[in-house]
Amino acid sequence: LSKTNLPLCNKTPSINTLWLSVLQEQPHRDTTDGLSTLALPDSIPSSCPSTPSIHSKLGGCSSPAPNLKRPTALSRHASAAGFPFQTAGTWGFNKAHGRAALAQSPTLENAEGTVIDVEEIPPLLRDVARFADAVEKLKDVVLESRRAVAHECLGKVLRVLRQVISTYPLLNTVETLTAAGTLISKVKGFSYEGSNEAQKKDFEKAIETIAVAFSSNIYLYLIYCLYVNVLLLCVCVSVMSPEEVDILLQHSEGGVDCALSYAKTIAKYMKDIINYVDKRIALEMEFAKGLQRLYHSSKQSISQNHMPLLSIYSLALEQDLEQSVGVQQSTNSVLFHSFLQPLMQRKQEHEKKRREIKELWQRAKRKLADAENNLRKARGWYLTRCEEYEKARSVANKVEEEHGGTGSGSTNKALDRKRRLEEEARNKAEEAEATYKTCIADATTQQQELEDVKVNVLKQIQDVIRQSDQILRACTISYYQILHMQTAALPVHYQTLCESCKLYDLGQQYAAHVKNLHLSAERITVYQFEPYSLFLPAGRGHQAHKSWPSTLSDTDSVGGGSGLGDVSKASRPVSAGTLSSNEDLDDQDGNMASFEQSMNGIEPEMTVSTGPFRNVGLSKAAKTHRLRKLRTPSKCRECDSYVYFQGAECEECFLACHKKCLESLAIQCGHKKLQGRLQLFGRDFSQVLQGNTEGVPFIIKKCIQEIERRALKMKGIYRVNGVKTRVEKLCQAFENGKELVELSQASPHDISNVLKLYLRQLPEPIMPFRMYNALMGLAKESLHSKGGEGVKGPELEDLGPQTDPKVITLVEKLRELLKDLPSTNIGTLKCIIRHLRRVAQLEQDNKMSPSNLGIVFGPTLMRPRPTGATVSLSSLVDYPHQARIVEALIIFQEHIFISSDYSSGITFTCQRQVSGEQSLKGEEDQSRLITEQDCGEILKPILYYDIMYRERQNPVFCSY
Repeated sequence: LSKTNLPLCNKTPSINTLWLSVLQEQPHRDTTDGLSTLALPDSIPSSCPSTPSIHSKLGGCSSPAPNLKRPTALSRHASAAGFPFQTAGTWGFNKAHGRAALAQSPTLENAEGTVIDVEEIPPLLRDVARFADAVEKLKDVVLESRRAVAHECLGKVLRVLRQVISTYPLLNTVETLTAAGTLISKVKGFSYEGSNEAQKKDFEKAIETIAVAFSSNIYLYLIYCLYVNVLLLCVCVSVMSPEEVDILLQHSEGGVDCALSYAKTIAKYMKDIINYVDKRIALEMEFAKGLQRLYHSSKQSISQNHMPLLSIYSLALEQDLEQSVGVQQSTNSVLFHSFLQPLMQRKQEHEKKRREIKELWQRAKRKLADAENNLRKARGWYLTRCEEYEKARSVANKVEEEHGGTGSGSTNKALDRKRRLEEEARNKAEEAEATYKTCIADATTQQQELEDVKVNVLKQIQDVIRQSDQILRACTISYYQILHMQTAALPVHYQTLCESCKLYDLGQQYAAHVKNLHLSAERITVYQFEPYSLFLPAGRGHQAHKSWPSTLSDTDSVGGGSGLGDVSKASRPVSAGTLSSNEDLDDQDGNMASFEQSMNGIEPEMTVSTGPFRNVGLSKAAKTHRLRKLRTPSKCRECDSYVYFQGAECEECFLACHKKCLESLAIQCGHKKLQGRLQLFGRDFSQVLQGNTEGVPFIIKKCIQEIERRALKMKGIYRVNGVKTRVEKLCQAFENGKELVELSQASPHDISNVLKLYLRQLPEPIMPFRMYNALMGLAKESLHSKGGEGVKGPELEDLGPQTDPKVITLVEKLRELLKDLPSTNIGTLKCIIRHLRRVAQLEQDNKMSPSNLGIVFGPTLMRPRPTGATVSLSSLVDYPHQARIVEALIIFQEHIFISSDYSSGITFTCQRQVSGEQSLKGEEDQSRLITEQDCGEILKPILYYDIMYRERQNPVFCSY
């Protein structure tokens, strides 16, 4: 056997159960029979609740069933999964059972007698050599097609393998058993008379698999023995008891300081550990969140039917999601409470206790230092007093000797004085001696107390260190147990995906896809020679006989049915078009467009190729153009920058655009040369309407059309602002393309923002400056009653005959005031207010009541004449009044805009209160009075619609 350097992996026993179940469900009967000669250990569990069922997930995947098969063999790179290193104890061999029984010891104290000796390794290597010879002989015999000898060699291989496994139970792994079962099935199923190359390759693969599995187990077994011996060496090192440590430090110089320094180092070490784990948790959380985002972004993109290995990657995504969720849950709950929190708390307690112990030790040292200082001073005073006493005594003795024979009075006085000085010096010396002895006793006492404090301090330091060690050990065990639980199933998942991927048949999903297409048979095109005739059309008329689709390209003209004289009458080929504010129709008539399709004033178009840019991702508006490569530098109508290279140009409207801008182009083809850029925003209202017979600016009309088509029920329409960059781009598109702007792909909030921006940037609002004071006066009159300024006016509600008289007065005055508006202003205002009325009618869905719309559109439709300040204080005060005017216009829109000429024949529904004497029948008769003239005015827009639709097939929206 060749040496195989496989990685030493720590895997869970759950993989044993997985591959054992695979082995027991093999379809070959011979494999099961052959495995009956090998005994499985009882220690292998039959199931593992912590490991998910991999094959059940594979089976429940959305991919077609033939995509995954149950694996029948192990990969050569699968390591000895049945040989784990346990964290709770140490695996070893018990000599009492012939050094073959598997034993587990909770500690390493009794591990010395359970590890195999070095002299037992050579017999193991001899068994390995016997097994290698038997396998090599079996390979030669089978390949030489010798059936009888082959079965005999197979039996020898199995006997050697069983002998090795019985001697060394740790080598009894599921991987080895699986490889042996595969070898048995290959030998018994081998066709010795007429074997093919496939059978030989399968047999050689089985030989290689069992060789790799056996050699891997031997390698890991020897590494394990080395591992246990190293641990035993570590255990054999003598470790001092806590009492011995304290005694050693007590009798050593600076022992307490060393202990305190170590305690401080432990605190810093715990801080570093906390920082490491905290940062690692943050990285894991970031990875888990990124993996979860990747799952959600990739799930839809790869979930396509009939794609190769779809079930593999679908299961991989599900496993990634489970892993990310598991990491987040363990990090947020278990890991924080089981590691970071207790360790941080222990660090704080450790530091607090260390400081207290240090202060106690420093206090005792200071007391001893003070005692020693006092002792030094007392000794100095003692020596000084003794010297003084000796001097005084010597002087007194000298005086006595000199005047010993004389007895005069002066001599006696001098001698008495010297004796008195001697006595004082002696007394001082005795006091200094007593003080000196007292300081010696005090220093001795303080030194003894310091020794007692040292013993106590060393004991407390050791207790603190051991408690910190205990907490750190418990937290570390918990932390790595959690990491083990998170990652234990990953090798099994990846190995299962690898084995399942090997079983995929090439082209399998492609065949299933083609089978499900249900394609019809292709019609055969017959090419026939047609002789020249004067009656047949020449030139391009023969293109009707092409075998490809008859859709006209950029260079095609007309079909074969037209003569030479009809070329000029040929209709223009249509291009791929979608309308900006309408849905596509399933059926189209080439001569008549429906009302919805012609809303934008552009004829409905068919989808055709867009020239050299057909493979580029095009927007709906870009598909309406007949594109070609740009020939001369021009300005892009989308981004408003110059195009030099990679540009596109429409053959009909000559619109120029960057290739990358085709994805977001919002200007449709008008089938005529596109005009230059129009200054639309901030331009006078009347100038925009020049040449416009409809009376409503096209930008207002298009924005309202699109919002009413898609966003009437959108929550917060007109209240929520759009994205600034997209709004600016849409404004630029309106100035470049005018009515040809495609809005179906734009956000409704962006469209509403463009409408509000256009109205706000008008030099003079729709309701002119001259009317502003009158409008504010009406609002103030309706808001404040006669009681004073603080009393609010009635709410604006259309209650029919029960409408408040003040509200009726406001509506009548407002209608009279609006008569002074120019026709263009009144038409545009009428269009906007009717649109806002439709929005307010769906208040339950969009949450935009008339009052909310009044707040939004009040400063937009009216504002005071600008002054020096950007926003005057008066305009801010007038915001509620502006909102009330717009709210009244929305609620009473039918009464204010009932006729275009505001004739006096219309009687408002709530014009007057009915007197008490009038009967109920009279109230019903007088509830709405409409004259003939008013009926004519109401029918006028309807007749106008009918005429415009017949003439142009493009009725004007909002031209009421």
